[in-house]
Amino acid sequence: MKVVTWNLGYWQHKSHHDEAWAYLRDEIKPDLALLQEVDPPQLKEREHLLFRVIRQNWGTALYTKNMSLEELQVKGYPNRVVAGLMESLSGRRIAAVSVHAPIIGNRVFPYLDKIFDEIEGLIGNHSFVVGGDLNTARLAEKIWPGHGHGPFFERMAKSVFFDCVMKFHDVEQQTFFRKGVKHPWQDDHLFVSRDLANQVKSCYVLKNDVTLEVSDHIPVVAEITV
Repeated sequence: MKVVTWNLGYWQHKSHHDEAWAYLRDEIKPDLALLQEVDPPQLKEREHLLFRVIRQNWGTALYTKNMSLEELQVKGYPNRVVAGLMESLSGRRIAAVSVHAPIIGNRVFPYLDKIFDEIEGLIGNHSFVVGGDLNTARLAEKIWPGHGHGPFFERMAKSVFFDCVMKFHDVEQQTFFRKGVKHPWQDDHLFVSRDLANQVKSCYVLKNDVTLEVSDHIPVVAEITV
């Protein structure tokens, strides 16, 4: 199963949005996509989408191709978190959650902690894939110490969430490339349940001329055997 998390950058790159969707569908070709800042297009055959509006016509979504998608109800920050149960091609039921962390008063914490508290309760005993634009990075603890970034990743390392990127890389991989950014932030993260950790066969950031052009974020892509 190919999984991608990607903020398609509607807010900053509206004119490239159709191109971003075309690249997602025709080049990346994910089975599951955790999407943020999207204005959904007309669905094609065998495509499924769960979508919640944040502002005007754009918001947060879960997208699948060739897999059914049943919505799970999110109580806190429902337009920032979209959750569903899908059935893989092998018939396995897997929970999926797309997150676009809110920044309130220039802070992402404690809001992101509360979101992951709810996600843990929501997914229960299911195998899962969780990710999105979390607006946090391990590097942020060095730049803004004491704002909750470091404790969040310490929590994740001890929890049911397994970090796909860090399985294959010693350090974070930059995913945020907005003009004027001074630090190599990895704002976008992808986690699976611990039972799927050994089945994550690859995980990488997809940096090329197209992904850098169509959004200020680039995709994180993983291949998972399920």
